[in-house]
Amino acid sequence: MTRPHRPDWRRAEFVLTGLAFLGFITVGIKIRTIYAGLPAHPLFIHVPVVLIPLSVLGALACVARPDWFDRYGILLCLCSIVAMSSIFLAMQAGVALLASLRLTGFRLVLVREHEAAAHVLAVAFTLFTACLILTFSAYRISGGWPTGLAIADDILGSRAIYLLLRVGLVVLALVSAYMVYKVGDLGARAVWEGRLHKPI
Repeated sequence: MTRPHRPDWRRAEFVLTGLAFLGFITVGIKIRTIYAGLPAHPLFIHVPVVLIPLSVLGALACVARPDWFDRYGILLCLCSIVAMSSIFLAMQAGVALLASLRLTGFRLVLVREHEAAAHVLAVAFTLFTACLILTFSAYRISGGWPTGLAIADDILGSRAIYLLLRVGLVVLALVSAYMVYKVGDLGARAVWEGRLHKPI
């Protein structure tokens, strides 16, 4: 493997890493409502609900067929970064919505459980996104396309590290898939618990 004299900072590995860090900007954005006072949280959650399963399925497909990283790796990493950012946005909108509601009793307990599960999902999926970018990078670097950044090439150029990253990616994908289901289930129960059995 011939290493370039200096890093090419335009390489996908570096750009994706930069975008992932930029994705954390949504942590500080708190939007309570959108058009005509409609709560933002129920709308924002559609983004992670769609993009997280897509990212997870795409990652599992690329682990099974590593050559798919060539065709879909960049798009898959971008999808995962957007999904990660949308989790933070939805969580902040949820905090803002909860502050405007006066919940008590069992529904408040369910919302608190929903909130706690969302925090676990945010951590798990952030780790998943980082692992996905590292796995994509390791696939390219260990496959004979070094970046020129010595520390990245030395670590990610190892086939053993690439194998470990693939295993970690599968584990984090499964955890993320389970947590997005759990968060959605708790959120739905918090909204609908007790309403479905009331007389109309």
